[in-house]
Amino acid sequence: MRTRSWSRRTRARLAACVVVAGLTTLGVSSTGATMTASATASGTFTTRAACSAGTGYPAAVVALNPTFYYRFGEAAGATTVADSSGNGNDGIVRQSSPVGGVAGPVTFGAAGTGLIWCDGTDGMTSPGMPGALGSGSFVVWPTARPNLNTFTEMAWVRTTSGTGGRVIGMSSSTWAYDVHYDRQLVVDDAGHVRFEIYPGFRYTLTSTSVVNDGKPHFLVATLGPAGAALYVDGVREQDDPAQTTAETYTGNETVSPTGTGPATPNGQGYWRVGWDNISGWGATDFGLDGVVDEAALFEGTALTPAEVANLWSTNHW
Repeated sequence: MRTRSWSRRTRARLAACVVVAGLTTLGVSSTGATMTASATASGTFTTRAACSAGTGYPAAVVALNPTFYYRFGEAAGATTVADSSGNGNDGIVRQSSPVGGVAGPVTFGAAGTGLIWCDGTDGMTSPGMPGALGSGSFVVWPTARPNLNTFTEMAWVRTTSGTGGRVIGMSSSTWAYDVHYDRQLVVDDAGHVRFEIYPGFRYTLTSTSVVNDGKPHFLVATLGPAGAALYVDGVREQDDPAQTTAETYTGNETVSPTGTGPATPNGQGYWRVGWDNISGWGATDFGLDGVVDEAALFEGTALTPAEVANLWSTNHW
């Protein structure tokens, strides 16, 4: 999203180092398009691949030619996430975003944290990711990509959060609490799913259903010449044929957490799974307190309703 003129109250909140839910959160300052930050908080992003053998879901995803497909089956301590699309677009792990402080590891492969059991049962319990204002870990594809207007993004989530958070989206750096952030799937405080873009103004499609019921849910958003669409559990809940564009980023942050080095080129950004600044988009927390799994991106492709429904039908509880 574009550089914002935040309210005095919001600017004061961002500049102060506060405590939310027992976590010391991020102090942020911004000068122009360069942001510097420090953090002492810890946060974890708990993930595990939903299924391996015994389901058609991974094969169905790969058959649609995703740009990346993160199954999150890595071992504990992993610093990279394998791309299962075959394109080699691996992700990198950012701990306790965005700069340093106490490490809050992304958690992979822990016993009992599978999002969807391959036998079709729903029996998972899991720790979550504290999504407080300045604390959170995430996975980012560290390659600057064009601000495309045709794409699909999707992931499975499981949460009981009443403070929402970001699931997947585009950002203007690989590390920061960002100035630009859109093309995102967010769970709001009430548990509704929101597909949020910024084509010069805040634009949101919001689901009628809620997903903070502790069950796994399949979230998909598409944008393309046929418009914007939001799907929950294989069903197209909202769509707008007239909305065909998102934001073109300008004045991006520098690529380095220290504020040095070149800025991300205008018109480009980075795809993240997990935490980022989502001020004003309906969620109190910036990262979802829950589990995010099976995240995939399709650049240049807006999946059809039939394709989304087929993915859902291959693997649900």
